[in-house]
Amino acid sequence: MKKIETNLKDCYILEPERFGDERGYFESVTKEQLEELGFKGIHQISNSKSGKGIVRGLHFQKDPYCQAKVVRCHRGGVLDVVVDVRKDSETYGEYTSVELTPENGRMLFVPRGFAHGFVALKEDTLFEYYVDNKYMPRLEGGILWNDPALKINWDEIFKKYDIKEPILSAKDKDRNTLEEMDTEFYRKPKRYLITGFKGQLGYDLARELKERGEEEVLPVDIDEMDITDREQVMNLVKSYKPDVIFHCAAWTAVDKAEDMEEICTKVNVEGPKNLTDASIEVGAKIVYMSTDYIFDGKKKGLYTEEDKPNPMSVYGKTKYLGEEEIRRNPNHFITRISWVFGINGNNFIKTMLKLAENHDSLNVVDDQVGSPTYTVDLAKLLVEMAQTDKYGTYHVNNDGYCSWAEFAKYIMESNGKTTKINPVSTEEYIKLTGTKQAYRPRNSKLDKTKLKEAGFEMLPSWQDATDRYCKELKKKIKY
Repeated sequence: MKKIETNLKDCYILEPERFGDERGYFESVTKEQLEELGFKGIHQISNSKSGKGIVRGLHFQKDPYCQAKVVRCHRGGVLDVVVDVRKDSETYGEYTSVELTPENGRMLFVPRGFAHGFVALKEDTLFEYYVDNKYMPRLEGGILWNDPALKINWDEIFKKYDIKEPILSAKDKDRNTLEEMDTEFYRKPKRYLITGFKGQLGYDLARELKERGEEEVLPVDIDEMDITDREQVMNLVKSYKPDVIFHCAAWTAVDKAEDMEEICTKVNVEGPKNLTDASIEVGAKIVYMSTDYIFDGKKKGLYTEEDKPNPMSVYGKTKYLGEEEIRRNPNHFITRISWVFGINGNNFIKTMLKLAENHDSLNVVDDQVGSPTYTVDLAKLLVEMAQTDKYGTYHVNNDGYCSWAEFAKYIMESNGKTTKINPVSTEEYIKLTGTKQAYRPRNSKLDKTKLKEAGFEMLPSWQDATDRYCKELKKKIKY
């Protein structure tokens, strides 16, 4: 394949070698050839059909679903037009145009951070896109096709190809100019630091970033960086210089925390303090995972982000104090989550399925009500959230509410288990098991209105999340 440079940095015309005779020709492009350009792999193949004079563009998708594209024309012809909108690029704001036809066999590689469009030169034109990231309609963006600042001589183009009147969608006629564009792209890749990588959420955050094509990701656990060691934290963060820190590491042993308050405080308060100071030092955003335990659970109805915290356990108190440390960085996101489950760690679902193997019945509390949270769904939201400046505190978990007993019953029924779930009160459970427990809020219903109003996508129902998790679990572990 021949690679031809354009006037735009990182944007190339591709000419696959053709082998043919009087019957026709054969051509191919390999995965490795595309990856060398910066294409992350085919996520989707799309086609559009257009009549002569139809203009589509100039389009892009916002991070973390920004797309690179390889485009070509299978029938008819197009003049493809792309604009470099990466603010740190030496060709920022410049455009190139390339004629793509079945006859010339050319393809165009459009990197992430470019606005893309074309005008169809013939009737019944068939255009094909190979894209390397998921299509997300709500994250569509673009700039005005005839923005004077771009200096695209459309009149000359229309005259050359005998196009009397361009045809555009209402949306494309009314886009912002490059100067008005509120989405920022950069040629230099963002850097991400994840603490608590060996935990459920840290593991899925790393997976999600990889899925989105991010390559500058540093996942660490206590072996690589002890968050309670201030010098170690400052040295690593200042050395790596992340753009975003996802702080997932925490002391989560709720009951043990009652007898180990000093170490719990070090991890859940001093750790966030060290990371906040380091994030401020390098100008990084910080994303912190808090908990429903910061509330006492005595409220009637849903808890909002404005409700006054009143933690009743050592774990809850330290997580709230951790929130206060994180707030010192103006560029922070605090997400209060609950009843977390993910593939890379122990959780309620795994425990129930394991116990079901040798128990005909199980006693499960039914007076604690909240929302389970699947780390796969949570990770997608957190990665998207980190691309914005919608800073603040949010309640985030899967949709719907249930008691632990209802959750357990659903797990059994949806997995074909016959183990009976006996609903009991918290007091009854403690008496039956003889265990010492930290205080647990009875009402952990978190209001997620603020999340929705900020324009973020709500997480699917907890039942849907449980079903998807169990499918993933069956591939990993056989009970």
